[in-house]
Amino acid sequence: MDDVLRLGFVGVGMAVTRIFSEKPGITKLPYVKITGAADPRSHALDVFEKEFNAETYNNIEDLCKSRNVDAVYIATPPEMHAEHTLIAAKHGKHVIVEKPMALTIEDAEKMNDTADKYKIKLLCGHTHSFDAPVRKMREIVKGGELGPLRMINTWNFNEFMYRPWPTHELVTSNGLIFNQTPHQVDVVRLIGGGNVKTVRAWTGAWDKIRPGVGAYSCFFEFEDGVPATMVYNGYGFFDTAELMWWTGEGGQPRDPDTNLKMRTNLSGIGGDNVDKVLEEQKEQMRYGQRSDKWPSIWQIWGAGHDAPVHHQSFFGLTVLSCEKGDMRQSQDGIFVYGDNKKWEVSLEKVMRGRQAEVTELYEAVKNNRPVSHDGRWGEATLEVCLAIVESGKTGKEVVMKHQVPSWE
Repeated sequence: MDDVLRLGFVGVGMAVTRIFSEKPGITKLPYVKITGAADPRSHALDVFEKEFNAETYNNIEDLCKSRNVDAVYIATPPEMHAEHTLIAAKHGKHVIVEKPMALTIEDAEKMNDTADKYKIKLLCGHTHSFDAPVRKMREIVKGGELGPLRMINTWNFNEFMYRPWPTHELVTSNGLIFNQTPHQVDVVRLIGGGNVKTVRAWTGAWDKIRPGVGAYSCFFEFEDGVPATMVYNGYGFFDTAELMWWTGEGGQPRDPDTNLKMRTNLSGIGGDNVDKVLEEQKEQMRYGQRSDKWPSIWQIWGAGHDAPVHHQSFFGLTVLSCEKGDMRQSQDGIFVYGDNKKWEVSLEKVMRGRQAEVTELYEAVKNNRPVSHDGRWGEATLEVCLAIVESGKTGKEVVMKHQVPSWE
């Protein structure tokens, strides 16, 4: 078993449902064995134990005491990430922590210091910077074949604020900020070289029924002077997938009526039972779900979590401008717009998402390779997310202090 990474899960809710349904998924990796889980939901643990013949516990401490676990994947609510990472590190367990790594810079620094102290590997899960088109665009920028990078612009419009999140979850995540924004920031930081110098942002909270930041428009400047704009609107009217052949975030087909369906689902609940119903719908998306009272939220949502993947992953529309040309993503690679022609660089489907994350941790633990998405990278991404909120409130530019360069 020395050449196998024995992986436990802390929290087996919706994120774990998505993890195990990804195609291809981590269960197909021959060098990873799922050996444990911790969660307060006993019925989910029963399903997990049967599916993986794994140890199960109702708390993280007992899971991290197990000699059959080398690393843990922390998929608990964001407010628990710091505490759970510290517990795992103190027990000598390597960690993958879902985004955001923490809710404050102070907690992120404590997580990094503790990981260093106990000599464990800490990887922050920002899956879209693993996407092949994003990495290829970074490669072309770094190689200089289109001249110096001059500008980055990225937009994402979808129905995020009307997904079945109970109110308390939207409050904790501050709407988009601690759920979707880390992905978007991560993509821009990777392409732009990592070191954001300043952030200026405007934020919007337009629906009192759905708390938190539901839209923002922000301007970055990197240390080398390259500007970037980043726009997100999660209120479910226009959908950027319309501009991308109705390809969904994971490369699967996206139903053109997804926005409408999710807005209709929420408006149709009404009354004082909104959160109760949303909690029931959310339960259907958690691992080991047992609720059949409501229509399948996956059906309401359109193409579900287990829909076939046909193309490369997307996270909105990103356009790069270099001195000698522009780039944007195509369905299966990237389009390059040069002086005299436009061409497409087709890309093979490579490891993405959680499969790529787990593989990176395996290589770090078993072959002593560096972790590119480490805690310092995660802290820098978190700093930009927090700056968007701060600047949105004050109207002032925020200077970054915790940035690190891209690894590629």
